[in-house]
Amino acid sequence: MICYYYDAPKYFFFLNDVPDLLYYSHFTAIFLALAVGLFVFLNNRTTLLNKLLFTISMTFAAIAVINLITWTHNDSRIITYAWSLLGALQAIISILAVYLMYVFATGTDVSYRIKLIFTVLIAPALLFGATNLNLSGFDLAWCDAFQFEGGLYNSYYNFLGVLVMVWVGYIMIKHYPASDSNKQKQHLLLGVGIELFLLLFFSIFYLADFLTTFEFVEDSRLELYGFFGMSLFMVLIGVLIVQFKTFNIGAHIVEALTIALLLLVASQYTYANTTTTTLILTTVTLTLTAIASAILVRSVRKEIKQREEIEGLAKKLAKANKRLRELDKLKSEFVSIASHQLRSPLTAIRGYASMLLEGSYGKLSQKASKAVERIEESSADMAASVEDYLNVSRIESGNMKYELVDFNLKDEASRVADDKRQEAMKHGLLLTFKSKVEGHSIVNADIGKVRQILHNLINNAVKYTPKGSIKVQVTDDLKAKKIRVDVVDTGIGMKEDELESVFEKFQRAHNANDVNVTGTGLGLFVAQKMATEMGGSISASSAGPGQGSTFTLELPLQM
Repeated sequence: MICYYYDAPKYFFFLNDVPDLLYYSHFTAIFLALAVGLFVFLNNRTTLLNKLLFTISMTFAAIAVINLITWTHNDSRIITYAWSLLGALQAIISILAVYLMYVFATGTDVSYRIKLIFTVLIAPALLFGATNLNLSGFDLAWCDAFQFEGGLYNSYYNFLGVLVMVWVGYIMIKHYPASDSNKQKQHLLLGVGIELFLLLFFSIFYLADFLTTFEFVEDSRLELYGFFGMSLFMVLIGVLIVQFKTFNIGAHIVEALTIALLLLVASQYTYANTTTTTLILTTVTLTLTAIASAILVRSVRKEIKQREEIEGLAKKLAKANKRLRELDKLKSEFVSIASHQLRSPLTAIRGYASMLLEGSYGKLSQKASKAVERIEESSADMAASVEDYLNVSRIESGNMKYELVDFNLKDEASRVADDKRQEAMKHGLLLTFKSKVEGHSIVNADIGKVRQILHNLINNAVKYTPKGSIKVQVTDDLKAKKIRVDVVDTGIGMKEDELESVFEKFQRAHNANDVNVTGTGLGLFVAQKMATEMGGSISASSAGPGQGSTFTLELPLQM
């Protein structure tokens, strides 16, 4: 039947005698929902998150169109049919909202048990939507059905909206702390967007329906403000897409948001006065916005393309770095294995050479003795190099073991100096030891590693000091709770810019080959790493080339 007191709409929707906000609130929300929902879905149709947002957008657009029909039609059959669908669609959009939040928070689909719960919650709204529990009649005089709405049915789908709001809040609270800071921001934006949409949509709709049913107001035009909740939600979705790439859309979202902006401006035609000035101003605003939007789209797409190229290069670089680390690990393993293989024959060579020099196999001639001495010295140098390679391999693989004990550093430094004195004398060098300590000189460190460090520092001084002397000196600083061992030589010295680089792998002073060509550039690297692991440090100083060098081992004192 027709409500004869009301005019029939033109083009199915349009009337003159309607609230000013009707078309603006509906069309703006519909256009935004369709623009964002379609772009999200069409650009990535396989992701569940995108499918859910698209379904929410389509469901909301259907609600807005159906609500618009109830406002503009005068055919009771069309209005009644449209009215009966609203409750079911509102229940569906509620469940879709919590489904979207769950998938976003967990990154997985819901279980079959939760899907069954969803179905049970929606079922009453679907089953009883077309029964008297929803609508029991129609008022032709006022062309509405407010007085004939079922209170129980109406309360159910509004209660479902409240339940979903609590559910969404629970998901946010549960998964928010477990996320990184970037994901937390996305959680907050999506969760707040859903909560605001549901709050505005259900509370304003329920309030408008309540006030109209009990005739506190003439009509339900208050519900028009509820549609702005979807507009706000879609704006926050746009922020998520542009800033965080949440829905994996890429550059197309810029176009979608630009189209939405143009639609918002164009929607002014729905409530603008029909005066020429108003229409001209609206048209000019729309034209300028379109031009600015085109420029913006071009600029943003260019920036996004550059960012994607940079991200692509970064991924390739990360992949290359990973491969380099793997190769470096393989290299370290190879060095370790090869060094172990070299160690045994070198030990045998040194052992037999020593036995030959001691006369275990008979007396050697003077020429033979010198040759065997050379063999012993060379094998000793080679054994030291192998030990350096092994130590580097252990350090880089994290397999270097430290056994920390309390011991007297001054006494150990003295013993090492005594051990190396004979070797220094063979090179025509005077090796002296001095100590100037006020405390007990007790440190907590690996005694074997400390002796090795001191051996390396003194060996280094012997190698690069053609003539002169080497002084080993121990001093302590009780206030700073530190003790230091200085190895001072009168050798080739170093430039200022080499004082740090000599502690890097395979690095030597620029003039090192002038006096010694056998160095590997690993001794100082190994020594510094060991000292650092024991809470100490090694540093170098020099007045310049030809003016000697000082290498200092510093360790914390045990007070």
